[in-house]
Amino acid sequence: MPSAQFLQLPKTKQEQIIEASLMEFANYGYDLASTNRIVARAEISKGVLFKYFKDKESLFLYVCDGHLRDYMDSIPRGPFDDIIAFLRASTLHKMRFMHAHPLTYQLFVRILKDAKHPVYAKVIVSQLSYVYQFTEDLQSIVNQVALRDGIAWEHIMNFITWIGLGLQEKYMSSIPDMVDNRLESSLQPMIDELQIYLDLLQFGMYKEGFKP
Repeated sequence: MPSAQFLQLPKTKQEQIIEASLMEFANYGYDLASTNRIVARAEISKGVLFKYFKDKESLFLYVCDGHLRDYMDSIPRGPFDDIIAFLRASTLHKMRFMHAHPLTYQLFVRILKDAKHPVYAKVIVSQLSYVYQFTEDLQSIVNQVALRDGIAWEHIMNFITWIGLGLQEKYMSSIPDMVDNRLESSLQPMIDELQIYLDLLQFGMYKEGFKP
């Protein structure tokens, strides 16, 4: 967390410091990021920066949390008729968000591609609170009365989570490190495969009318 001094700064100055930090971390990663370049771009001294943040790690975690929160807050919440429509809409929204915020995309791709890095791992753990919120949003959409007997909300959430993790692992190496003209084409196979799993979730695995 930043110091009270940072939070008392004018919003424009806070944003200048955070954007300078985002640019540095996105371009160089945590290990090679230079606080000298950050303070030069933010037009403050290094001593002032470390009055606002205890160290480089606390600055990095704050930057990541803020931009992750911005993304989660931007996800359309409805109205949606069902969970499938919500998941499709949130997937399309993610594509638009990445194009609109290339540095945020670049930073989080770095984190996901090096998830065992001790500092990046902290970012991934910190995402859990946002995952829980996303889960609550999903649960509010599902018409649980209409679920088949024996199917609980936990089964649906596990299915969605496993699909997401599996697709991320399968396609992560082919995703470009920054937003460029390869991004959409590299993500399209993952989106197409996600659509298959969403159809499977919605309609099951058998043709209509087939009784095994």
